Amino acid sequence: MLKKAVFIAIIYLFFPIFPLKAIAETVLQRIDRTGELRVGTRKDAIPFSYLDSKTGQWTGYGFELTKLIQRRLETRLHKPVKLTVVESNLDSRFRQIEAGKTDISCNAATITEERLQTVDFSIPYFITGAQFLVRSDNIAKVNINGTLKGISIAYLANTTTADILRQIYPFADWRVVSDRAEGVTKLKKGEVKAIVSDGILLVGEIVRQGGNPRQFALMPRQPITTELYGCILPKNDPEWKNLVDSVIGSEENRRLRERWFNVKKSAFPYTILSEP
Repeated sequence: MLKKAVFIAIIYLFFPIFPLKAIAETVLQRIDRTGELRVGTRKDAIPFSYLDSKTGQWTGYGFELTKLIQRRLETRLHKPVKLTVVESNLDSRFRQIEAGKTDISCNAATITEERLQTVDFSIPYFITGAQFLVRSDNIAKVNINGTLKGISIAYLANTTTADILRQIYPFADWRVVSDRAEGVTKLKKGEVKAIVSDGILLVGEIVRQGGNPRQFALMPRQPITTELYGCILPKNDPEWKNLVDSVIGSEENRRLRERWFNVKKSAFPYTILSEP
């Protein structure tokens, strides 16, 4: 009887631990149970996720990509899946994934070794990098093959782009701005000759301000740095990552990307030199 009592006591002692591990759900299991895909979405990550000023609806290439994932889930699970938007920002998008509040976020997040310590990423869905944005009438004045001595260039402080390019062009007239919006505004007013940042995000900012990207130029055509954007995912969930990766690599996504970034036809003309 004593041995039996001790055995029962041990079971009760460890009961709070073992069941918690046993019932921990994967993302796919939770979506199957709840019928809900929770997507972390930013208002300011144009053209990847943003609120359309005319319709007030969420849109963007990254947001549309999550809708492709939603449809794949419905096919796999043989049931409707609701897409729930959880608003996020530059910092909270990672915390929300870590805390299990969102299942995915496709909002222009660069894949880095540091970030991989706390979250996982999908395979890259977009490739961009540092480029100079100039007005079309100033192309000849901004010779990126020279030293750019005395040329006024706006940049965002505390970015890898700024650190690298300020070393390449130490004689340029570097002027810090708080964000891309301020930099593009100064460029349009002629207060600077160029702004440097991820090329696709500069194009997005022009559109957000109601401008026409075709009145500007990105130089060089091949970005100076390489930024691989991936969807942020929870750690240690290979089945979920495999499903997301399969959608990113699909023909449906290739057509979606072409629709968003066609140089001749889309609102966000951008040349992606290599397929993610």
